[in-house]
Amino acid sequence: MRSSGNRPALRVASLYLIAGLIWIALTDQLLALLVSDPELLTQIQSVKGWVFVLGTSVAFFLLMKQEFIRAERAEAEEHNATSRMSDIMEMVGEAIVAIDDSQRIVVFNKGAERVFGYSAQEVIGRPLDILLPESTADAHHTLVAAFARSQDTSRRMGERQHIRARHKDGTIFPAEASISKFGRAADLLFVVMLIDITERMRAQQALLDSEKRYRMLFEDLPVALYRTTAEGTILDANNALAQMLGYPDRATLLAASVPDLFADRRDREREIDLASENQIVRNQEVLLRRLDGSSIWVLDQFRVAVDEKGKADYFEGSMEDITERKRAEQKLRFLSTHDSLTSLYNRSFFEEEAARMARGRELPISVVMVDIDGLKTTNDTQGHEAGDELLRRTADVLRAAFRAEDVIARIGGDEFAVLLPGTDPESARLALDRVRIELRAQNLAHPGSALDISLGSATAERGERLNDALKQADAEMYREKAARRGDGLHAPPAG
Repeated sequence: MRSSGNRPALRVASLYLIAGLIWIALTDQLLALLVSDPELLTQIQSVKGWVFVLGTSVAFFLLMKQEFIRAERAEAEEHNATSRMSDIMEMVGEAIVAIDDSQRIVVFNKGAERVFGYSAQEVIGRPLDILLPESTADAHHTLVAAFARSQDTSRRMGERQHIRARHKDGTIFPAEASISKFGRAADLLFVVMLIDITERMRAQQALLDSEKRYRMLFEDLPVALYRTTAEGTILDANNALAQMLGYPDRATLLAASVPDLFADRRDREREIDLASENQIVRNQEVLLRRLDGSSIWVLDQFRVAVDEKGKADYFEGSMEDITERKRAEQKLRFLSTHDSLTSLYNRSFFEEEAARMARGRELPISVVMVDIDGLKTTNDTQGHEAGDELLRRTADVLRAAFRAEDVIARIGGDEFAVLLPGTDPESARLALDRVRIELRAQNLAHPGSALDISLGSATAERGERLNDALKQADAEMYREKAARRGDGLHAPPAG
């Protein structure tokens, strides 16, 4: 039995005990006062026991029913959360392994398959030990158990720990890992993100192997390396760093100043602060400025060399271009809130913003509902590519007509909606006029493919519900669509 079941069980037992004590104490005293016949008293006490059993049975049934319902809901919520997490894990390029509280593998994404050489089917349900060297398995069990007991819920990217892992063929490789935990008590789920750093470790070891070969390795190694003073003078840098930052050669880079390389100088100040507290600083994600003015994300890690007085003498370290990874992360965040076809907000984000505005103090809030006329006919007669083009053109019209602070979303196949905070009915009508003007301009630019849309608007003012305004705007839009369809009208003519 899980420890999480102790509390409901204790509550039921306590209620049973209290009810029994109260029943016995009260009924015995009451019967002693009301019944003097011993034979009748014995009969009543016999019936009294059955009444208590029946009453407590009904009460326990209701209590246990409530507990089962609560448990089923919690299990469903946990299942949904785990399913969403698994979907996201499959989209991430890095190796991700999730284990349960028994340290058995429950998630093994494509990145993990590439790193370890196993398929997900081969490892799901098996102990984490299959991915670890035998010599370190016990230590990992201890570390995970300690992390489970701690108050921490995750380790950030900059706090990744170096570990040793094992490929399917048995070879051992160094890796960099971060771990997060979800859930609580015996229902914990641990998620590990891992990178094979074999090549990086080999490069670092090569630098240590021979001081005699240091200069050649430093200059020609593909890993970007540098040495600087704390004040910001670049003492040395290799060709890889010069190429990464867009400088024609090392000499040109050496003439630059370190603070000028940072897109935000506060990142440089933060690294100086970290260096004052740690001799080795790892995995700092910073934005650097290239010679042409463009920016790249790098993973910076360095050590501080101190002089005989303990004062920082110079910094030396390496940088890795992680721009593509950061772009992938940003794209993933964008896709979670935007429609992939039109790049407008999606329905989920729109509903969250509507709920937030409804709770806030941004009244009046106007709503505009938009529907493309005849999209299905276009799809059926001209193909879905033509229909998609109408959707993109509608998005262009709405972006041009509304303000930057307005929330424009595609909420259905041919439906769009716009939230206009701080907008009264008259301003909303003016916004509809702007939409029609932009629509005319669109149709002028595409004379062979007319775009027709129906519009409706409503305003939630003080004391009114935003949800009612949404329904009213939707109804107004459909009235316009019905009138347009009945009269055979299209969008207002150009000109």
